[in-house]
Amino acid sequence: MSTWHFLIYKQRTYFGKRVLDCPSGVSSFVQEACKKGIDAHGNDIIYQFDKDAIVERAQQSIEKIYENTAWMNGFNFDFYGDIQNHKRHREQAFKGFDKHYSAQRYSNHTLPVLDYPDQSFDLILSSHLLFVYDDRFTYEFHLQAIQEMLRVAKKVQIFPLINFQNPHEKKEKNFSPYVYRLLDDLKEYKINIEKVNFEFQLRGNYQMVINN
Repeated sequence: MSTWHFLIYKQRTYFGKRVLDCPSGVSSFVQEACKKGIDAHGNDIIYQFDKDAIVERAQQSIEKIYENTAWMNGFNFDFYGDIQNHKRHREQAFKGFDKHYSAQRYSNHTLPVLDYPDQSFDLILSSHLLFVYDDRFTYEFHLQAIQEMLRVAKKVQIFPLINFQNPHEKKEKNFSPYVYRLLDDLKEYKINIEKVNFEFQLRGNYQMVINN
């Protein structure tokens, strides 16, 4: 299951709309969203590989993640219950992706460039890339990636707003420093910081919503 199930499925205004999950990875979001009447598509650099290679990489990744679960100490398991159930969610999502994957629904474009026409989506969901890896991707990359998503879509939702190591957890302003810079540099857009009903990383239950 994708985090985004929890964030948008009750928002019926997206039924029948065109939605892009970017990056989509090997989650089952596109499959489940299509079942709910959403014209969903996925984009990820991993789709440069053929399906067998993607499946093999996903299986290896799941096994490696749960070899040592010490990294999960301090996480909020209210939604998942426990580590074993967290793993089952990952496995179910991967199986859903495996059944649904097709070149018609899944594309390989690499941010900060998306090879889609202007305003070709009603919504882009971007989960666990921007801000999460702010130690690896520059501020310029973040700014260019968001501007490109806004070229392609009428609305962009980004989740979460904290680094995966959560270094600012105990600070009043616990978001990635890039969040605050973007609020200044993207003043031409309507930007809201919204609390969501999902928290796995502590205090990581906020998303950025940007409207064209």
